[in-house]
Amino acid sequence: MENKEQRLFDSAHELFLKQGFKETNIASIAQHAGVAVGTFYRYFDSKEDIFVKIYNIENENVKRKILSEVDMDQLPNKLISEILQKILLYTNDNHILKEWFNNSKINSILVKENSNAIENSVIYATLNKLIDKWMDKGLLRDGFDKKRIISMFNALAILDIHQSEIVTDDYFQLLNDLISGILKVCLK
Repeated sequence: MENKEQRLFDSAHELFLKQGFKETNIASIAQHAGVAVGTFYRYFDSKEDIFVKIYNIENENVKRKILSEVDMDQLPNKLISEILQKILLYTNDNHILKEWFNNSKINSILVKENSNAIENSVIYATLNKLIDKWMDKGLLRDGFDKKRIISMFNALAILDIHQSEIVTDDYFQLLNDLISGILKVCLK
C-alpha cells in the first residue's frame, strides 16, 4: 500500500474500532489520516469499501487469536463451545465485528463482497482439520463423512448470514444449541 493509502486504512481502522461504522465518516477518516477528502477517493470507492477491507482483516485476526488460545485436542463439544464463547467475547468488545450482528446493511454488503469468505476463513480451515482428526480417531457415526458434516456447518453459515430475520433474544445461545445438535448427530 502507498503511504497515504496506508494512513487512510489505519485511520479508518482506528476510528471504526473506536466509534463503529455509523459514527465514522469519510471526512473524519481523511482528517485523522492528515489528507484531503478527495485523496480518500483515490484509494477507496466509499466508506463501505474501506470498511469491508478492514472488517475482513479484523475478522481473520480475531479468528487466528481465538484458535491460538484453544486446545485443539479437547473433546469436540467442549472445543466448539469454547470457540463460540471466545467469538462472543471478542465480538462484543469490537465495534468492527459487531457490525456483522447489529447492522443488516453492512451484513448484506459483507456477504455480497465476500462470496468465498466462509470457505477462505481461518475457522473453516480449522473445521476441516478438526473433522479429519475426528475421522482419524473414529469419532464419527456411521454414514457421516467430511462432506456431510461440512454441509451441516455450511447451513449454519447461511443461518448466520440471515440472522437478522431470526427472532431471538440470544442468538449466540441459539447458534450454540444448533452446533451441539449437529455434533450430537454426527459424533459417537
